[in-house]
Amino acid sequence: MPSSPAGICLDCRSRAVAGTRYCADHKTNNRRRQSRISYDEMRSDDELRKLYRSSRWTVVRNKVMQRDDYLCQHCHAAATEVDHTPRARIIVDEFGVDEFFNPDRLTSLCHECHSIKTRHELGFSNGGTNLDATTIGNRSHYTVVCGKPGSGKTYYVDTRKAADDKVWDYDVVMAHITGLPMHQGLPAAIGSVLAARDQWIIDTTYCKHRCWIIISNPHSVLVSLLREAGATVVVLDTPEDICGQRLKDRYRSMYR
Repeated sequence: MPSSPAGICLDCRSRAVAGTRYCADHKTNNRRRQSRISYDEMRSDDELRKLYRSSRWTVVRNKVMQRDDYLCQHCHAAATEVDHTPRARIIVDEFGVDEFFNPDRLTSLCHECHSIKTRHELGFSNGGTNLDATTIGNRSHYTVVCGKPGSGKTYYVDTRKAADDKVWDYDVVMAHITGLPMHQGLPAAIGSVLAARDQWIIDTTYCKHRCWIIISNPHSVLVSLLREAGATVVVLDTPEDICGQRLKDRYRSMYR
């Protein structure tokens, strides 16, 4: 039986030696090739990848897909992947292996939504957001409340919102994602929280109720986008000493 034709060398456009993926010049002593081999060996020994290959993961993954009706929970297209929130490595490092298999930390997503979320979590987003003027659209039903930590942003919203209004609050989402008490956030989970924020903004594009979103930095890219899209932006200029006292009181109550 004749052998299959040789392919193209991975490191140049020359013909590869039959049975390999490199030309004669790059077949031996190839630094890039050795680096790739080492990387593949490292990945094969990665404990996280072993969890993904386990039968327990297969069972949990199938249950989550069934629970979510095999639909992406962001865009409602057909789901192809099951995603961890926060990222799987953070869950294992901070909460243990059993939490890796906790369905409450898992969501069915399509490949595109999963890729966008992962890119944001890893810090490859534009100025803290993956949104732009096209995806933002009209936000005249939005009120953005900005201010330093301890400035009273949550109190401002709570005393003004209607019963049916929608609210996105960083501290609430962080507590929900990590399972930690309020104001005891996990720095490694920030990317997951911001990805959840962007998805909330997309999901409330056509919301018929008032939407409130709490953002610390009034000069962020996202605040500029929302303002240009018609959102009302409120900046709380609470004096530094009052903010500081509130934060001290908050932390005292946390560690009593």
